[in-house]
Amino acid sequence: LIGLAKSIAKEPENKDFIQLLGIAQFQNKQNEEAIKTYGRLEEIALRENDTTNLLTAYSVIGDLSHEIGNSKQSYAYYRKALKINPNYNPVLNNYAYFLALENKSLKQAYQMSLKTVESEPDNPTYLDTFAWILFLMDKPVEAKTHLKHAMLYGGKESAAILDHYAEVLYALKEYDLAFIYW
Repeated sequence: LIGLAKSIAKEPENKDFIQLLGIAQFQNKQNEEAIKTYGRLEEIALRENDTTNLLTAYSVIGDLSHEIGNSKQSYAYYRKALKINPNYNPVLNNYAYFLALENKSLKQAYQMSLKTVESEPDNPTYLDTFAWILFLMDKPVEAKTHLKHAMLYGGKESAAILDHYAEVLYALKEYDLAFIYW
């Protein structure tokens, strides 16, 4: 961090250094500082009309805001990101998943998640989000289908996906199988 701080002091507008500092802060659980750092990236990107770095800033601030428990700010930044690119899968997925975790706006979450699955049908993370939303919408049979697909493409490596699969199986009264996945 010290080396990055020195580099930024020499080149305060260097967007690569700023992003590296934000990543380092995030990795060190300094989320508030990382939000400020990405806020600097946002300011520079706005001034330069740099939509690529602006999209990065908005999506990362959205993620970090969720990490610190500020859903309102998180969703506001996700909406800003989607104005730049309405098909940006990382934001669509995270926004949809966080809404689902709060059991809010499930129809909106469904539509966002559906876009990710349609554009990347073998992405286990996107399939998991979509399946979990289906489950919350009381569609466990459809959820199971998508979770099985996720398992084929690496989902077995994710504790969250395994847990979601077990929850769906349990809801379908497939108790023995559910306990195996738990």
